[in-house]
Amino acid sequence: MDETAKVQSRWPRRRWLVAGSTALVILGGAGATAIVAASSGSPPVAPQVAISVPTGSVSPSAMIGIHLSHARVEKLVVTTSTGAVVAGRLVPGGWVAVAPLPWATKFDLTLRARGGNPVRTVVKTATWVTGAAPLPTKSLAVTISPNQGAQVGMGAAWVIQFPQPIPQSVQAQILQRLATTESLPDPVGWHWWSSTEVDGRPQQFWPLNEQASLSVNLDGLVLGGYRLVNSSVTSNFTVVNQHLTKVSAITHEEQVFNGGQLVNTFPVSLGRAGFPTISGTLVVLYKTPVVFMNSATIGYPGLYAQNVYEDVAISTDGYYMHSANWDIYDHGVANVSHGCVEQNPADAAWFYNWSVPGDVVEITGTTLPATEVNGEGDWNLPWSQFQPA
Repeated sequence: MDETAKVQSRWPRRRWLVAGSTALVILGGAGATAIVAASSGSPPVAPQVAISVPTGSVSPSAMIGIHLSHARVEKLVVTTSTGAVVAGRLVPGGWVAVAPLPWATKFDLTLRARGGNPVRTVVKTATWVTGAAPLPTKSLAVTISPNQGAQVGMGAAWVIQFPQPIPQSVQAQILQRLATTESLPDPVGWHWWSSTEVDGRPQQFWPLNEQASLSVNLDGLVLGGYRLVNSSVTSNFTVVNQHLTKVSAITHEEQVFNGGQLVNTFPVSLGRAGFPTISGTLVVLYKTPVVFMNSATIGYPGLYAQNVYEDVAISTDGYYMHSANWDIYDHGVANVSHGCVEQNPADAAWFYNWSVPGDVVEITGTTLPATEVNGEGDWNLPWSQFQPA
């Protein structure tokens, strides 16, 4: 075979490699890989470069997506808003900082890529801001009364107490995180008595056998620069009676009802002049078999200092219904106590055993209305001042 034949025998293969199809070369640069058209005889191919930034609050360790087609990265620079260059590297799918980025900071990315057919340079930019630094966390020891599983009277109210003041700007958020279950058609209403206590009750007294529950879920709430965790608590109670006791400072009489039926009647003595008994719609808060009562604690030393028995508390500041054997002849006749409701010993023992927390006690005929100061504001405040959760 002569030289011409040899050349002709080689020519078709050369033409097939270069001119008969598009040859592609895999290019790698700075950690990113792209496909670039290599033959000047190929159809035009535009380099494709796209940058994708995560939406919303961007994590300091987030990857910034970089997508290349028919191009390779020539230069990539990330800077802060002050112009400081951020160290980073290309990884499959995008760019990441060598170290986590600072919170709440703006970043600018400039990428220069080259490729395509004919070869040309493409410049793309992107901007993002990292999210705010996460708040420190803490727990809030919230307490609920009545306690879990309590058996109560029809006047029981939910009492939620907080170990630190709750700003007014947060109180509405607190109410939104309260969930109750009950059979009543109307929801429980809530009233903030102070920045550390909110109480809830129905519009009317609870029905017999009501099973009410309350859930307080404050997890995730921001309070005082902290995000609350482990700050949820629940409770439930059962209404076991319909006790209502009516006490009159005018007739010096106590009438005890259950479900509207009169059960017992006692002679009593209420507060004398200068020491009035609180009046209004009260509830039994607790009972204790003996209390040492000392008049010095109310600013009058020397009047009395003794153990008093069968004590049923109707306030948080010292008003009780209790046994009094030292002035029995005044019971049913005159008001001679220093503010408490005095009962004969046998009557007091009966009433003590009869009573449970949440029983309703209505006292009339005195000059001192009960308020939240006495721990007895819930049923003396108009329903219009309670708000739903």
